[in-house]
Amino acid sequence: MSLNPFYNPFFLLKILKNYFIDINNLRRFNDDQLKQFRDKKFRKIIRYAFTVPMYKELYEKAGIRVEDIRGLSDIYKLPIISKEYIKSYYPDGLIPKNKNKDKFVTVSTSGTTGKSLSIFVDMFDIIMGLFGYLRTVKEYDLNWRKHKISIIGDFAPNTAETGYVKKGLFPKAWFQSYLKNLQWLDTNDKPEKIIEELNSFRPDFIGGYTGMLGHLAVLKEDGFGKNIKPSVIASTGSLLDPTLKKYISNIFNAPVFEVYGTTETGPIAFQCKEFGKYHVMSDLLHVEFIENNRIVSSKEPGHILVTKLYGGGTPIIRYNAINDIVSPLYEKHNCGLAGDLIEKIHGRDSIYLYRRDGKKVLAMSITGIFSKLLYELKTSKFRDIKVIQHDIKKFEIQAVIDEKLRNEGPSVDKIFSVLKNGFQDYFGNDIIIEAKEVKNVSRKEPRIITKVDPGKFKETGYI
Repeated sequence: MSLNPFYNPFFLLKILKNYFIDINNLRRFNDDQLKQFRDKKFRKIIRYAFTVPMYKELYEKAGIRVEDIRGLSDIYKLPIISKEYIKSYYPDGLIPKNKNKDKFVTVSTSGTTGKSLSIFVDMFDIIMGLFGYLRTVKEYDLNWRKHKISIIGDFAPNTAETGYVKKGLFPKAWFQSYLKNLQWLDTNDKPEKIIEELNSFRPDFIGGYTGMLGHLAVLKEDGFGKNIKPSVIASTGSLLDPTLKKYISNIFNAPVFEVYGTTETGPIAFQCKEFGKYHVMSDLLHVEFIENNRIVSSKEPGHILVTKLYGGGTPIIRYNAINDIVSPLYEKHNCGLAGDLIEKIHGRDSIYLYRRDGKKVLAMSITGIFSKLLYELKTSKFRDIKVIQHDIKKFEIQAVIDEKLRNEGPSVDKIFSVLKNGFQDYFGNDIIIEAKEVKNVSRKEPRIITKVDPGKFKETGYI
């Protein structure tokens, strides 16, 4: 049996320092102080990476030595790594040779792109991921020790939340006793069950996946959850289109902000209260924005690369497989937070459909089509949806119907009609759409698939 790190006084001191001091880094540091802090953390991560076979072999092959990396200004000397490269070293090559992998927690990406990835995290990774999330709560004037916090996570087998919370935190007695103000709910449960539990708990803060928050808003509008009166709501997991965001905010009479993160990196950024821009947790991560092998300009879309500046599991350094298109914001605004800024998150580059003008329609736009089912039709009758683009003009929409709701609210035909109109708005009135009911959709591949051959026309950018 491995030693519980919370019995180690040095580990406890490290955790206490990070909570009482480092959680405020973005407010207590100016730009120069943050740079020094980040450079120190980066040098430490590089030294650690040289003990991990995956990075040691990669860097030595490239002729890179530990002493070559003096700070983040040297990061461009390092090769970019892919999801496939990490998977080729799983499991033993992802942690130091002298470490027992059984002492780590395995977490896996959702596989929404059809390619799941498993990595290792240690208890410090887990605690810092939690602290990063609690930082966002604190920025909205809430304190997890005084206010009730409800987090609706994805606790399906092998997800990040299952690894971080159920395998990492729940087994620790201190977590159960000390963090009584935190309620953990499963987004895979029925919205009706979730809203009952929220109604009993009466949280001051609700954080959850975009789709679930939309379903809860529909139920709330129908008279459920009368005791649910949060001060603020956070959305995560997928992009939140502006109209749905306004709908959720109006129904719960609470501001809604977005938290951006991934399984591989933990929390990346969150929207600030004053301006709504995304603040990168720059003391925990370094981000790069690259398109066609060049750094993009301010507000220009590019692929995001991420480097974690903490942790003792699998290092994440110049990782390019998040596949998100993101626009950085290089101009500063005066809200008191240091670090990098993001202007806009456009969505997954690997989840898109093509228009005939060569533009990729990314997740943000497609999400807006489905959001209408909630804020216009006030229905959560469709439990799952899949879209297949067979060619530039032919689309197939597959929908899983909740049989208990089949005869309530708008008809299935009406819902399909709204979806068809939404697709015609983006792709043209002459497109062919086949809409049909199915019993389930596969979770082994993306919910949005295009079979269009991009080699037959010129790609002209993103929608």
